[in-house]
Amino acid sequence: MEKKVCEVCNKNKTALKCDMCKESSCKQCSEFIDEDCFEFVSLLPENLKNKTFCLNCYGSSVAEDMNMYKDLLEKAKNMDVYSKDQSSETRLIKRIEKPIKIEDCSDRDETLLRLAFLSAQKGFDTMVDVDIRYKKVGEGKAYRKLVWGGSAVPVDPSIRK
Repeated sequence: MEKKVCEVCNKNKTALKCDMCKESSCKQCSEFIDEDCFEFVSLLPENLKNKTFCLNCYGSSVAEDMNMYKDLLEKAKNMDVYSKDQSSETRLIKRIEKPIKIEDCSDRDETLLRLAFLSAQKGFDTMVDVDIRYKKVGEGKAYRKLVWGGSAVPVDPSIRK
């Protein structure tokens, strides 16, 4: 049996293959992506569905997408949010986009962050008419859990009626 050599550092201790280029690489010369790394993206690009990358493939295709995702997540965390109860403050802002809806989240903060992330993906920095609700699910009377969902309208606050 022929020993495989790492394509990056030329050492004989290879046990991994890059999922993109199928070249052998050792653990020290590989980058790994968790499934949770892109948890807010609804449709993951084809090159990010892999889990193990050599340093060359990671630097050429994955690192840029990771940085874009982190920037969008940071923008979502800093988004302006106005609930449905604050309609008197937002009554002059034009609502052009269709409402965004999210279902089946584990808590209120995750629901709000997912709504904000989808708004940031569309290029908005403000959400109005945010309505977050929960429902109790479970069998029997002993164990119930809360499942959160919500809706919001992404807007550009500079556009007035």
